Amino acid sequence: MSRYVPLICLALTHTLVDTCALLIAPLWPQLEAVYAFGVAGLSFAFIAQSLPTSISQLVFGFLRDRHPAPIWLWLGPVIAAVFLTAIGLIDQRVLLFALLVCGGIGVGAFHHEAAVLAGKLLPGERTRGISVFMFGGSLGLALGPALSGFVVERAGLPGLAYLGPPILLLIVALTVIGRRAAATESSRGDDTQPDDPKPVERPTLHEMFDGRLAFALLLLLVCSLRLVPNMAMDKVMAFVLERPEWGYSTQQIGLVQSIFLAAASVGMLVMTFRFRAGWEKAFLIGCPLTAIPLMLILSWQSCPPWLLFSTLAASGIVLWGTSPAMVSYAQQQFPRGAGVASALTMGMAWGIGGVIQAPITSWFQSVGSPQTAFVAFVPCLLAAGAIAVFLPAVPRTAAEGGSPGRGPGDVSPVIALQVAEDGVQ
Repeated sequence: MSRYVPLICLALTHTLVDTCALLIAPLWPQLEAVYAFGVAGLSFAFIAQSLPTSISQLVFGFLRDRHPAPIWLWLGPVIAAVFLTAIGLIDQRVLLFALLVCGGIGVGAFHHEAAVLAGKLLPGERTRGISVFMFGGSLGLALGPALSGFVVERAGLPGLAYLGPPILLLIVALTVIGRRAAATESSRGDDTQPDDPKPVERPTLHEMFDGRLAFALLLLLVCSLRLVPNMAMDKVMAFVLERPEWGYSTQQIGLVQSIFLAAASVGMLVMTFRFRAGWEKAFLIGCPLTAIPLMLILSWQSCPPWLLFSTLAASGIVLWGTSPAMVSYAQQQFPRGAGVASALTMGMAWGIGGVIQAPITSWFQSVGSPQTAFVAFVPCLLAAGAIAVFLPAVPRTAAEGGSPGRGPGDVSPVIALQVAEDGVQ
């Protein structure tokens, strides 16, 4: 059991990082009121919240493939905690954007280094190690909005700062405990050390993409369009639920947002244990198309609460819970640039999806009909599914395998490793 301690500490750190990343989710109506955002200002705030995390994941994924830097295992979480819990203490737009950008960089910096380490802490059991790490992040995604809503409901926006010190103390404690446990196991001769002693290959960016840059950009477009509703969901729901006809408090908004994110966690766990290798392209085509009727239900102005929340949970499973298929597909297409491929599909794609949704969500909010934004996401999903039809199939050798003796219904080790390596967030 002791050899699991470093992994558990890493997974709990992942929980804290993703909690910080989602603290802002239920606060958009209050922030709009404080800063009097117009359409352009609100769009820019959305972009400042999402794009830095995505771009930093691509940058750190590339750097990590060439020069591992364990310092980000603790420095990234510290940066995220310091900046993202301070957003309620300032009253200037420029400072708000600066905090969001810096905090997002800290979130992105942590994920790649931590995900790779998680796969090495249990040699011979990579899938289990990655699953534990992923589950820690999923807890954080669901916890962030609920915790933020609870605190702000009682102490106002400045109350977020009260979360900073305990989160920092937990980060330090988990780092110290994890390192000591790893050192103890190493001194006992346990096999918690990386299981691949071969020299690290340092390919160029052109080599990572195997010379197929146009294909990589097309795949980025498909993934970005598919993720537009994901990036907008918390924002749209916050504006919908705070309207007089709903009258939800900040705490209630956070709890509703957590439904979507908790459902996404369930979907990812199912994908980890039941996904069949070779189905990646089918998921790229089918999931966006399946989500279209869900978007139409969510856009129904008179939708009863039970149906709205049920549809929200279904959307979380279909759109977010199945996103590992994108990462698996990308890494099998670009095996020499696994880190960059996952950063492309779950780093840059999330950022571009956030940029696309920002003016859509902002405009519908400005005209007093935020729920109608779900209709505007339908063309994005339709285009994602249609374009994915023309993507090449997964290479046969990659789809077939992992390890000898695995049946077609077994866990795909490829998908489990790839999802976590780009830090699902």
